[in-house]
Amino acid sequence: MYNYKPYRRTRPNKLWVISIAIATLISTFGLRYLFGRHQKTAANNFCVGVILPLTGNSAYIGQSVKNGMDIASADYAKQEASKQLHLQLEYSDTGGDAAKVVTAYQSLVNIKNCPSIIAVQEGVKALIPLAEQDKRVLLATSVPDNGITGKNPWVFRFFVSAESDASTMAEYAFSKLNLRKGAIIYVNNSTGISYRDSFTQKFTKLGGNIIEAQAFNPDDVDFRTQALKIKQAAPDAVYIVGYGKSIANIPIQLREAGVTATFLSMGTISQPEILQAAGEAANGLYYTTAEFATDLNAGTPELKQFVDSYKTRFGTNPVFFEFFGYDSLKLLLLAAKRGGTQPEKLREGMSAIANIPLAVGNVSVGQDGNVQFPIVVRKIVDGKWTAP
Repeated sequence: MYNYKPYRRTRPNKLWVISIAIATLISTFGLRYLFGRHQKTAANNFCVGVILPLTGNSAYIGQSVKNGMDIASADYAKQEASKQLHLQLEYSDTGGDAAKVVTAYQSLVNIKNCPSIIAVQEGVKALIPLAEQDKRVLLATSVPDNGITGKNPWVFRFFVSAESDASTMAEYAFSKLNLRKGAIIYVNNSTGISYRDSFTQKFTKLGGNIIEAQAFNPDDVDFRTQALKIKQAAPDAVYIVGYGKSIANIPIQLREAGVTATFLSMGTISQPEILQAAGEAANGLYYTTAEFATDLNAGTPELKQFVDSYKTRFGTNPVFFEFFGYDSLKLLLLAAKRGGTQPEKLREGMSAIANIPLAVGNVSVGQDGNVQFPIVVRKIVDGKWTAP
């Protein structure tokens, strides 16, 4: 026979009940605390994504920009404001490959959730529609290409533009140096083409004539074929457009080919290592540059502070690109402190910047998104710059 025993309800152990209650309280309030703390940290965190070449032929530019940003970050960390707004720098190396720029951007925006992106060198144009689509502030640094700013309110540029830079040199060559027959040797990418077109347009509008234009690839070191064709054209001016240490070979090989024309160029050719490599071939060359880059002992207190901080950390003076890295980060921090880190507020903060003293001098953001500062012409004499 089946022996049925009625179910007897037992009283739970008091210690077990107390343990469960304590665990529940810890779990509930602990999660709330941790979650609230995470939200607070995220809200006070300002991520700045930086896309730049740290390897490859343009690595010296990317590394110079990064050095400037690292100084700006270290200076900011000493300020009281850094306790309320934590700066998070996220660097992404493209190796100088324009095709990697979009991938780097997507990672910084979709994974790191950075509200602002600083992009250096090649491939920036591909980010312009993405910045508008994703509502991210895009600051192009050391990017002179035409067509970067002016059409998209989310895009800014802190560098000399090819249009203003090349036009300044073309006008100086025609009006001050009385040069009339020009040749151009340029790097065959968006930067070089922008400079070529802007110089040609301004020079011919003034009454000059471009009688020869020769392109070269970014990694080229042999320019003798282009030099021979320029020699045969017999110009009185040669405009050299490029970057990377290999461009030191251009004035050397032009002189070796027998070109006696006046050399003109852009600020990148004034880098100490390039001038040292070019030697006598660069003597008498004219180039355009930002006014701040000509005398580190003059200028704003911000300039002197940056130079001192840079020398303390790296043991040498900043030269050119470092200033743009330093001030680019300071611009974004200023915009964030004024309006907040939400993308729309950050964009409004950038647009409102006017007559602010930075290392490069007093800067303002124009309606077209370009950060404005003065451009001057300098001349190389015995390996050093001088006012012409």
